[in-house]
Amino acid sequence: MKNPLHYLLPGTCVLCNMLSYRDQDLCRSCEADLPWVDTLSNNIIALFYYQYPIDHLISALKFANKLIYAKVLGELMANKLVDSYRCESLPEVIIPVPLHKYRLRERGYNQALELARPIAKQLNIPIDFSSCVRVKHTEAQTLIPAKLRQKNVKNAFEVSKNFSAQHVAIIDDVITTGNTVRELSNVLLQFGVSRIDVWCCAKTNYAV
Repeated sequence: MKNPLHYLLPGTCVLCNMLSYRDQDLCRSCEADLPWVDTLSNNIIALFYYQYPIDHLISALKFANKLIYAKVLGELMANKLVDSYRCESLPEVIIPVPLHKYRLRERGYNQALELARPIAKQLNIPIDFSSCVRVKHTEAQTLIPAKLRQKNVKNAFEVSKNFSAQHVAIIDDVITTGNTVRELSNVLLQFGVSRIDVWCCAKTNYAV
């Protein structure tokens, strides 16, 4: 049954600025035209290729305070994740890739955490944004050569000693070489985590 509020209070598509007539701030036409990834692996899920308009939305989210884009992208991710885990157990907790305190202070928010909010709400999974801390202030991975990215994030994360979850999902905005989530995963494994899933909004052409 269609929700009559969609017609009384129609949303506006963030891409074409037309009325969306749905819960999401994205019309069905623009959603269909997004650069969807054809296949999803079990442990590393990236929904989109890092192409227009996804690259525009993520960039504006990170650098132009467009938090509405986190809601739109997070809801799209949540819808796909529901399908992906239909026959599997969901993670116990969602861990957004943490920002260093200097970058967090500069930006004012963690884009990975903002993406996680609508996912956590729809999948009914708690977000843990305090157990994992970024202790090393690193250069942005996109600004350095691929061969140096692993060294850039080495020893960048620490995990609280009382962390006890066994199945976790790490969430980030974009995956390229995978070095950031790999480094965080290695630290979590040292604390007895038995399964780590990675949820990313987008992947580049060079992604793992």
